[in-house]
Amino acid sequence: MKKPRFIARQGRCPSGWLGHIVAHVMTSETALENERTIEHLDLGAHDDVLEIGFGHGRTLSLVARQVSHGRLAGIDTSPLMHRLATRRNRPLVAAGRLQLELGDSQWLPFDTASFDKIYAVHTLYFWRDLAKQLAEIQRVLRPGGRFVLAFRPAEDSAAVERFPDSVYRLLTTGQVVQAMADLGFVGITPMTQAMGARLISWIVAETTTPQSSLSKIPNPIPTFGEI
Repeated sequence: MKKPRFIARQGRCPSGWLGHIVAHVMTSETALENERTIEHLDLGAHDDVLEIGFGHGRTLSLVARQVSHGRLAGIDTSPLMHRLATRRNRPLVAAGRLQLELGDSQWLPFDTASFDKIYAVHTLYFWRDLAKQLAEIQRVLRPGGRFVLAFRPAEDSAAVERFPDSVYRLLTTGQVVQAMADLGFVGITPMTQAMGARLISWIVAETTTPQSSLSKIPNPIPTFGEI
């Protein structure tokens, strides 16, 4: 059975009292894939790290335990999540170690080659243009930087059945791998694992040179209805 659209939209941008519930559920429901994503990042103490779609902010607090001398940053579209994540990570923000931005990650408010590691968990579904989003991620990654993407792929029939395609755009692992390859990411390594009733894909990729322009973007993957 499909989720009602108003609930599905809360997954994209939590707000109001229902958003508080969504944030609480996400904290526990996605904990394992967030922790696995951190493992795939292969963090170093001096890494500068960006999370796209930081949500509840718990994952950034875990990253901070391993990145003792690096800069941490995150971006999210939800004002509610921005407030909750800021509250959760108040000491990091106050110390100037964590910068939390509110906005659309298709236009990252960071300089070219700013980060060693970037990750995004369960945000792929809401990206309007996959190629542009990946190009922007590549732009802010340093040469040799690592990007880790975690999501429920279209191979997960339960996800296809549950999430309305007017809100969630489910892509196959192969589609995302091809989009990364087209933009010049290297060392692309896809991994898929069943976690309970869910199928989760991780894609680990690296960049060789930062992109200075969107002119290299190939034709984007077709979208599945407007958000």
